[in-house]
Amino acid sequence: MFPVNEKKFSIGAFVLLQIALFIVSLGAVCSKMAGRQEFLSVKFFVFYGALILILFVYAILWQQVLKRISLVIAYACKGIGIIYGIIWGIVFFKEEITWKMIAGAVLVLIGVYIFIFGEIKESKKNNMDEESGHNA
Repeated sequence: MFPVNEKKFSIGAFVLLQIALFIVSLGAVCSKMAGRQEFLSVKFFVFYGALILILFVYAILWQQVLKRISLVIAYACKGIGIIYGIIWGIVFFKEEITWKMIAGAVLVLIGVYIFIFGEIKESKKNNMDEESGHNA
């Protein structure tokens, strides 16, 4: 289906993707913190400066991820950022987490899992078909 077999899926690439998503989720924290500061104050600039730095690092990591994982799979994994958002909401902002939020996050994780591992399985099947076709 998707060109997963052009780029071999590896655990290392998946870990790099998770690191990138973790880092960009911290950018959302900085953005929310900056929004709580007085406009153009020192703290405002500190949080927005941190956000810009985080986005810079994320952009570099994202490019490295795309060298190793197809765009379709990498982008599908961005849904995992919802989990980080829930964690940061609890840790930094003392937000109340409802069962609906948990249910939604679980639903997203199930969807990501089905999509990613379905594509990997399809890719392996296609690779085996190609190899058997070359050997015949």
